[in-house]
Amino acid sequence: MQAALSLFAERGYEATTIEEIAHQAGVAVGGFYQHFASKQQLLLVLMDSLLDGVADLSQQCTPLDNPQEVRSAIERVVRQGLLIDRTYAGAYRAWREATALNGALRTLHEQIEQWTGQQIEQMLYVLLQTPGAREDVDIAPLAGIVSVLFWRLADVPLHESDAVVTSMTTMLYHTIFHDGAT
Repeated sequence: MQAALSLFAERGYEATTIEEIAHQAGVAVGGFYQHFASKQQLLLVLMDSLLDGVADLSQQCTPLDNPQEVRSAIERVVRQGLLIDRTYAGAYRAWREATALNGALRTLHEQIEQWTGQQIEQMLYVLLQTPGAREDVDIAPLAGIVSVLFWRLADVPLHESDAVVTSMTTMLYHTIFHDGAT
């Protein structure tokens, strides 16, 4: 799986062969087929792992009683989300390419985008339970915007990830909380 992530990031889905994945992984092509029926199945497993990371991140979000912890909690989640993005950047590049060529995968991608938006929405609802949160925040569109940002950031190399984390943290904090709440 690591070999595929690396090759998909470097070359994309179509330009990467099963033979190259097996060679980079140090196994025979037959060894590849002992684990995966096809390159597409491998890609689906990689995307499933990415989604497991998102689900784990979503489950880690719990209501905060102390408004002083909010900014650091948001930063932690954003940083972890970007780490997941970077870890699976090759899978995401291959996924975009594969979904452009395959209608069934394109339909699955729409479902995945909806699911990730729901995961982000749940995390934002947790933040709304914290003292100092604004009452007029429309979480659904905000979750959609954040989801698009994370999908887009999965697609570009981040040279200044700390600046991105700080910017996203500040944006979310000021969107959800009254200024001076903490």
